[in-house]
Amino acid sequence: MKNAAKPLLISFLLVGLVCGIVLIANMNPTEIISSGGRRGWQNIVSADGDGGPLAAGESGFCYFMVYPHQAAPGTAYASNLTNASAYEVQYYLDQEMTGETPYGHTFNFVLKIRVNTTVGYNTSSSSWMSTWVRCLLSVNFDYRADISNAAMTVVEITHTATYAWYHLYLNNGGAGYTITKNEKFNCTILAQGYY
Repeated sequence: MKNAAKPLLISFLLVGLVCGIVLIANMNPTEIISSGGRRGWQNIVSADGDGGPLAAGESGFCYFMVYPHQAAPGTAYASNLTNASAYEVQYYLDQEMTGETPYGHTFNFVLKIRVNTTVGYNTSSSSWMSTWVRCLLSVNFDYRADISNAAMTVVEITHTATYAWYHLYLNNGGAGYTITKNEKFNCTILAQGYY
């Protein structure tokens, strides 16, 4: 009886050994080693700390606009927008919106941010990475369903060796937004960079 159990025990041990080797072979040791130093998303919307204009070397919020709807936003927002063309503008975080969005007119939400090399430049590929910046926008409308943490689309305006400027927009899937007479909305912005 004891001799018959030995082959069975050896078979179980061999199966266990093979399973262990398969599990170890499928693990990614680089992933385990580098997880402590992995880059992550950090808030940049208030990078200057006081809500005012960005100082030299800082990444963060430049301005937020309620802008007339654009049929081709990828093209329209790739150039520096004229603030005078916006319905409403908020310069820096410590200021209120100026202007007024007219009811019955279609508009988009547009954010402009500046990022430095620490936030948005890939030294491995020597290129600016628009995928390393993002903005989430929540809008509370008076008389309709709210927008909650919608991801804005990123378009590069320009870059130098030190900075890149981006417009991020939300345009209701290409349809834009409109408001009715006396309707109001409030926006909450979360801009982040990939450090």
